[in-house]
Amino acid sequence: MTAARMKPARRKVPANPQIQVTQDAEALATPAGFARGVLGHDYWSLQERIADSVAANARTAVKSCHSSSKTFTAADLVLWWIGTQRDGIALTTAPGWLQVEKQLWGEIRTSVQNSRVQFPKPNLTELKIAEGNYAIGISTNESTRFQGFKGKNVLIIVDEAPGLAAVIWEAIGGLMASGRVHVLAIGNPTIVGGEFYDAFTTKRALWNTFTISAFDTPNFEGVSLHYKDESGRDCVAGTGKRDLMDMGPDELDTAARPYLITRRWVRDVITEWGTGHAFFQARVLGEFPTQSTDTLIPLAWLEKVREAVAKPTDRKRKLRAGLDVAGPGEAETVLTVLDDDALIYLKGWPNADPRNEIVGALAPYKDELESLNVDSIGVGWGIYLHLKDEFDVDGKSVVHPVNVGLPARDAKKYANSKAEYFWSLRERIKAGWMSGLSDERLVGQLTAIKYSTNNPKQLIAIESKEDLVKRGIKSPDRAESLMLAQAVAPGFEGFLEFYQKEIDSVPVNVGGLSIQGWRDLNGL
Repeated sequence: MTAARMKPARRKVPANPQIQVTQDAEALATPAGFARGVLGHDYWSLQERIADSVAANARTAVKSCHSSSKTFTAADLVLWWIGTQRDGIALTTAPGWLQVEKQLWGEIRTSVQNSRVQFPKPNLTELKIAEGNYAIGISTNESTRFQGFKGKNVLIIVDEAPGLAAVIWEAIGGLMASGRVHVLAIGNPTIVGGEFYDAFTTKRALWNTFTISAFDTPNFEGVSLHYKDESGRDCVAGTGKRDLMDMGPDELDTAARPYLITRRWVRDVITEWGTGHAFFQARVLGEFPTQSTDTLIPLAWLEKVREAVAKPTDRKRKLRAGLDVAGPGEAETVLTVLDDDALIYLKGWPNADPRNEIVGALAPYKDELESLNVDSIGVGWGIYLHLKDEFDVDGKSVVHPVNVGLPARDAKKYANSKAEYFWSLRERIKAGWMSGLSDERLVGQLTAIKYSTNNPKQLIAIESKEDLVKRGIKSPDRAESLMLAQAVAPGFEGFLEFYQKEIDSVPVNVGGLSIQGWRDLNGL
């Protein structure tokens, strides 16, 4: 059943006797009425339709843009379910435990604290009104815990649904075989494939589905956007008379509800990435991205490695860093630090030579730093020499100059070192061997880069910065910093030794120095 055909039921549900409710039970029986009367929240139209769907339908799925209040609404629904039904049980889950505890349950705790009636005090992931009447957060490795709720009156909230493990979806399906069970699955449509994607495609008949575009939200009332999609077709988002791209500063900063996605944020996304980018499709329009087959690293892969993987505190850290130096007209000089394969630090400076700031940023990591790879082409050479003096101690070489234009180690597969290192990064992300890639600009840059094999030897080649700029994409400084940081990693150990053997055959200059001069400076 589609959202357009859905007719929400208006059941008379008495107020839970465990909560002292001051308004009539019929009004509070609807989620929106409960949100207004008990929680003091004012819903906008699509938000209310979604809440009504959860009350009326067994399955509701919502894919949405950035900052659409979907998690906020889900938290309200948890409280409505257990607050208006004597035997109501609400289960919440998400791909990661921190998402369970911090996101949805953070909203629940805030709403309880500000509620107009007295709820029992919740702990981190549990709120109990009475025996058989409670809400609880369950982590994704606890699929067996779903089995104990069969035959009950259960609401299941799946937050960040695109990343939920298949085994949890199977457990939810088993629970729905008996009793009254309603499911709300919410998320940004970043992963093409899986149960959440199927809810909008092959299994759409089972789900009542909603899409929240930025242009559906109150901040975009009266606003539209004329744009070209990834295929170059003319499209229109929104029905307003005022085009977003024609707005001045005051109009861009107008926000009826500042906590929702804003006009300025959308304008900035379009300016930086364009309207054919997966970031625009998923984060602005609330649509699954239609990335081309030549995308180096799809957004779906990156969504799976956003959360940082905790490392044991008693281990000796193995830190690797990469520094991409901004050339003329480029955006940032960027430093990235990895602990094994977990990103623990990322910083960009809007000038080409922030050498003192870089030294200061690296100071806390100095004793544990195993390698610092510096983009040594052009202006990067001077920064490399400065950092070498600062961080190379007792004859130990920590700082390495990297010229990604040199030949690849596997010259039968890659056009140059840049392609080899970026392909290594791609494969590591694809396999889930990296974590903590949550910086939105980094993610946007990684998903913007394309590759090709359209050359006489059919070697893998990475799109040049010049070609990126032609497509309206700024220099991918953060992506290249990450690529440099992992260039000396398992699978690439010894690449400097390789170049030591091969360097005499390379007919190029590095940073204005001859090859022999570069070798002498690096003790090769």
